[in-house]
Amino acid sequence: MILVTTPTGNTGSMILRQLIERGQQVRIFVRDPEKISADILEKVEVSTGSLLNESEFTEALQGCDTLYFCVPQSNTQEDVNAYYESFANVASNAIKNAGTERVVYLSSGGKESNLQAGLITALHKGEDIINQSGASVRALRCPVFYESILYQITSLKKTGMFFLPIDGNYKMPQVAVKDIASKAVELLIDKTWAGVEGYAIQGPKDISYSDIAIQLSELTGKPIRFQQVSNEDYIKTLLGQHHTSEAFAFSLTEMLTAIGNGLYDAEPRTDDTTTTIKDWMIENVVDKIK
Repeated sequence: MILVTTPTGNTGSMILRQLIERGQQVRIFVRDPEKISADILEKVEVSTGSLLNESEFTEALQGCDTLYFCVPQSNTQEDVNAYYESFANVASNAIKNAGTERVVYLSSGGKESNLQAGLITALHKGEDIINQSGASVRALRCPVFYESILYQITSLKKTGMFFLPIDGNYKMPQVAVKDIASKAVELLIDKTWAGVEGYAIQGPKDISYSDIAIQLSELTGKPIRFQQVSNEDYIKTLLGQHHTSEAFAFSLTEMLTAIGNGLYDAEPRTDDTTTTIKDWMIENVVDKIK
C-alpha cells in the first residue's frame, strides 16, 4: 500500500492519478476528502487528518510500506524555515511510529551548494529531517517548475511581458511537474531500493527566460519579452499583488537570487525527462495569452 500526501497539490494529484492508472493500492491522507473528485475517491482508501498531527499521520501510515511526502505549499508563512521543519518533524516521527519502509520526498536541487537559498534551503532542511526517520529515502532534487510561468499569465496577456529578479540570459534546468510525478511513481512502485539518496530531476535541457520569451513569441505570434527586475521591486509585487507574507516574499526572492548565482550547478546534469518547455507551453500557456 502507498500513502500519498497532498493529493490535491500540483505533484500529489498527478502522482495519485498515475498510481491509480497503474493499478496500485493507494491510500490518500487528506484534510477534506470533498476536494477529491468522485472518480478518484472510489478507487482509493481515504484517511482524513492533518499533516501536523502526529497521531493522525501515524494512523494513516499503518499498513503502508511506502509514502509520498510533500510539504503543502503556502505563501503566508511567518517563518519559512520553521514551517517546513514542523511538517518534516511530524512526518519523520510518524514514519518511525508506523515503521514505513520507503519514502519519496519532494525536495529541490542544489543541496550540495553552500548558497543560502530561501525556500530551497527550507526544503533541504526538511530533507535532512526525513532522512533521519529510519526509512529508506529518495529525495527528488528538482529545479524550477515550468508551472511557475502560470503565475504570470495576467501580465503576459495584458502586457506581453513577464518579470523575475534573475538574468534573462542565464540558462538553468527547468522541468514539468508531470515529469516529476512520473519519476516519483516509478520510485513508489519499485520495492527494491534501499538507503538514503537524492535523485536529480532536471528537465531535458537548461533554458533561459529569454529563450522562453522567444519561443512564446513564435508560438503565439505576439511579441513576448522577459524583463529582469530588482529584488526590491519583485518583493513589492509579491506583497502588493499576490498578498504574500513578508517572510515568504523575502525567502522566494532569496531563492531566485541563489538560482541565478548557480545553485543548481552543484549537481551533475541529468536529461532523462521528456517534456520540453515548448511542448509544455503549447499545452498550458499559449491559449491563455493569445
